Amino acid sequence: MASKSKRSSTKTRPKKPDAIALLKADHRQAEEWFSKFENARSSSRKQQLADDICAALTVHTAIEEELFYPAFIEATGDKDMHHEAVVEHAAAKSLIAEIQGMSPDEDYFDAKVTVLSEMIKHHVKEEEQGLGIAGLLELARAFVRGPRLQRSLAFAAWTAEERGLLGSEAYAVRPVFALETTVADLTIDVLQTAGPARDVVLVGAGQNDLEDDLVRAAGAQSRTVTPDAKPERGLFYRADHFSLAKRGVPTLLLMALGGGEDLVTGGRAAGDAWVADYTAHCYHQPCDAWSPNWNLHGAAEDVDLLYRMGKELGNSRRWPQWRPASEFKAIRDRSIAARAHVIVPIK
Repeated sequence: MASKSKRSSTKTRPKKPDAIALLKADHRQAEEWFSKFENARSSSRKQQLADDICAALTVHTAIEEELFYPAFIEATGDKDMHHEAVVEHAAAKSLIAEIQGMSPDEDYFDAKVTVLSEMIKHHVKEEEQGLGIAGLLELARAFVRGPRLQRSLAFAAWTAEERGLLGSEAYAVRPVFALETTVADLTIDVLQTAGPARDVVLVGAGQNDLEDDLVRAAGAQSRTVTPDAKPERGLFYRADHFSLAKRGVPTLLLMALGGGEDLVTGGRAAGDAWVADYTAHCYHQPCDAWSPNWNLHGAAEDVDLLYRMGKELGNSRRWPQWRPASEFKAIRDRSIAARAHVIVPIK
């Protein structure tokens, strides 16, 4: 008896869209519109671009708040980062409303669109390039979990660096804590993702005695401190900490772009190769989305260095000093009287 065989056909299910990819596509679109606005000359063109920008961002923020953020909290339990994002959204929404109520011929229209652009850049950087921010948040969490320090700690994430350090400059002009009695500024700029290293690269070596603190902290990790390989690039004068340094606050800058670290796997050559690749393909570009190829052990060790330094300074009466040859020493010395009356109780 002949039997008939049935052919089974399976329909290919449409692939679900990647939510992260969709959000990133929105980011790229917004960046393109802001770039076009910056180059626009006619009022009509500016109006069209501003309308497109405001409409798209309104939809984008709604999607993030109603869909993406709840899923993020459920997956990570990180309510602090969610709250920060909501506050940033509120500020952006307020500015969007102002822009929508204006015309391109009015004063401050261009300025407000530019400020909105910087706000969105900062927000996108936190969402897509959050490695430094992650380090900052982990430092804050570690200090909150530990014993209370004798000195106060402030944690800040600056914006508009590429526009001339505008975010850090705004703080330096109107600081929450007086700069004369600010003990020190410890800055994370770029963290490397190439694994543990035998050393840490210091940008601005020889400026102040925070370098000695770093040497001790690195020694506790069995690491050494290597000065910036190319000081002629002036990286010490181009990062956000400089707004405080030029006003006399002793600063220390850890920036992976200062030079290749002596990696445990591959040595200095591998460290230099990472710096070269990052500089060519990622620096000031939204490209460092999480990758399973990252090795964050070195980044975690660098963050731990600042934790050790912050803990030591936070429980001491010491005021870090600029080196005698530093151009910032005279600025700091002018406010020495302000620090003479600050008493730090030691338990």
